[in-house]
Parts: sequence; C-alpha cells; structure tokens
Amino acid sequence: MTAPASHPVKHPTAAVGGSPTITRVEAVLVDVPLGQRTITDSQSSVASVEFVQVKIETDAGVTGYGFNWNYSRGMRAVKVMIDDCYGPAVVGKPALERHALMKAMHSTTHFIGRVGVARVGLAAMNLALWDIQLKLEGQPLWRHLGPCKSKVKAYNTDGGWLTWSTDELIADMKRIIDRGFDAVKMKLGRSDPREDFERVKAVRKAIGDSIKLMVDVNTVWDLKTAIVWGRRLEQFDIAWLEEPMHPFDVRAHAELAKALDVPIAVGETIYTLHDFREYVDQKAVDIIQADVTKLSGIEEWLDVAALGRAYGLSVIPHTNVQHNVHAQLAAATENSPLVECCYESLFDIWENPIRVVDGHYTLPEAPGVGGRLTDAVLAKHRVA
Repeated sequence: MTAPASHPVKHPTAAVGGSPTITRVEAVLVDVPLGQRTITDSQSSVASVEFVQVKIETDAGVTGYGFNWNYSRGMRAVKVMIDDCYGPAVVGKPALERHALMKAMHSTTHFIGRVGVARVGLAAMNLALWDIQLKLEGQPLWRHLGPCKSKVKAYNTDGGWLTWSTDELIADMKRIIDRGFDAVKMKLGRSDPREDFERVKAVRKAIGDSIKLMVDVNTVWDLKTAIVWGRRLEQFDIAWLEEPMHPFDVRAHAELAKALDVPIAVGETIYTLHDFREYVDQKAVDIIQADVTKLSGIEEWLDVAALGRAYGLSVIPHTNVQHNVHAQLAAATENSPLVECCYESLFDIWENPIRVVDGHYTLPEAPGVGGRLTDAVLAKHRVA
C-alpha cells in the first residue's frame, strides 16, 4: 500500500544562542504486526502495535527521533496533535532549550488534554529532543545520566497471556526460565477469579519456589474481589499484584495495600508525577511502574523515580516496546532493579536494538535515546 503524503512542518532558520535550531518536524504513523498469534489480557486483544515515529531536524544536520505507541488503535490522534500543535510550537526554536520547548508545546493543548493523547504526544517529542542532545554529545542516554549499574536485570511477561491454556502457560514459563530469566509474570482477570487462582497455583508448582512470580490484573477487579483473591494468592509467594483496580481510584488501592501483605504495583496507566505523589502519600503503592511513554518524557520519569527513592520504593518501569529507553533509565537509577521484557518479536524493529542475555539487558553504546524505527519497518508498515 502506498503511504499517504505527509505534511511536515518546515522553517529554515539559523542557530540561536549556540544551540541548533529546529527546522522541521515530521510524525509518521506505523502499524507493526506482532509476528505471533494474538495475545490477550483482561483489557486488550493485540495482533499489532501502532507507533508514531517523530523526526525533528535541525540546521546543524543532527536529527532526533522519538516515538510513542499503543496496542490498540488511536495513535492517529497523536500524529494529528504533533502535526497541528507541537510541531508548529517548536519549529524555529533552539533544539537544546528542552524545558522551554516542553512548556510551549504543553500550552497549546492544556485545555483539551493534560493526559492521554496530549501527554503521549509530548512524550514522543521529548524523546526526540533528548535524542538531539545526546547525539551532539556523542553519548547514549544511560552514560549521559551517569550509570549506577553496567547491566539491567529483566523479568519476562511474554509467557503469561490470559488466553493461554494452563499447559501452554507452564510450557512458556519453563521455556523462558531456560533462557536465563528468574522472574516471570502472568496475566489475571478471567471472569471467574477461581480460574485465575488455579492457573497461578499450577504455574507456581511447575516453576518451583526459587523463581519470582508476579501477577497482573490490568485494572478489572473491584476492591472486594482484590482483597478476597489477593489474600488467597499470597500463599504462592507472589512478588507483586499489578494494576488490580481502576488506576484513578487511589483510595481503593490504599485500602487494598492495608489489607494485603503482597506488594501492590501500579503505574502503567498513570500519566503524571502528581498522580504518583497521591499514591505514595496515601501508602497505596509498593512498586512504582513509571512509564516514560505515558509521562511527559524523561524528566518526569526521573522525577517519579526520585519520589520513589525518597520513600524507599522501587521503580520497575512498565515496558512493552520501549525497552531501549527504560533499560537505560534503570541503569542510571539506583532504585530501579528490574525492567520488564515483553514483545521480544519486536526487538528488531529498532535501529541498534537492545538484547537480553542471561536474563539481563545489554546497554547500547550508540549515541541517542534508541527510539528510531528501521527504514525497512517504516517502508513496509507506514500507514500515514
């Protein structure tokens, strides 16, 4: 299929104050198949992943690449936001004045969306702006931030999907463990929680007691269900109970945290530092799963990580396709001991892809953020 013509924002100008000047912003919509059977959790059934690839050009010849994604439809709205609002707000401005640029972009959309589509677009632009600075410095993100570890431990989610039979769950978990992972996660949220319970019981028996086992409800339980079944699951030494209820109901999570011994993990669908602060203030979270692609970018992710550190909480970022960025952030964050590993079939869609060896992410040496899709992926899967 021939891709529709794009309408990038252009504006040639000279460098300002020693910083390269942004001359062009382009957003491209891409839909990439998973390359495996459809996967399902309690909220979504996923056969492909949509991306918006952001490209920011400068008069210094340095180009920054950022991205965001969704495993259902909706990223076309993000592209429109970038084309109509964020691109025009930054063209002609100094590329290294990132804080001023973020403020200028936010001011174009704050009345119509401080989270969701608006925040997702801001994050993509933020990553592209960081990419420019890092390329000028000749450093990958983790070296710029200052590493506190040389490799990052991974846990694996790819074997725990909700539609897998119990036998398939066990077979996949064993396959993952044989590859060097010692921490795995499985999905919960079937219509009858007794089925979830029996599946967890079978997996724990099959993988033994030495493997960390996490469970993820993807927000579909109510408080009563979460208390009753959370207590019953504790006998299986669950490392954490993830997204048990609606993510905006901080009070319910606080009640649940008081009622259970198993740690509560949230963050996949939380968009701001202030929302994380409410969770922390109300003692409603034990594991912070901050996602750089849901927050407004790298600065806000680091702010959330610092908040967690101040309260003795770990930050273990939710990760589906943003492994390159999250592994680097974790490498530079003392209280970030793990990064999720998911959708490994999509590792090679990126230039300079990250790898997992013996259960650990290898860190990139190429300068930049690591958010550029390959030319082949863009050519084959671009839709707008």
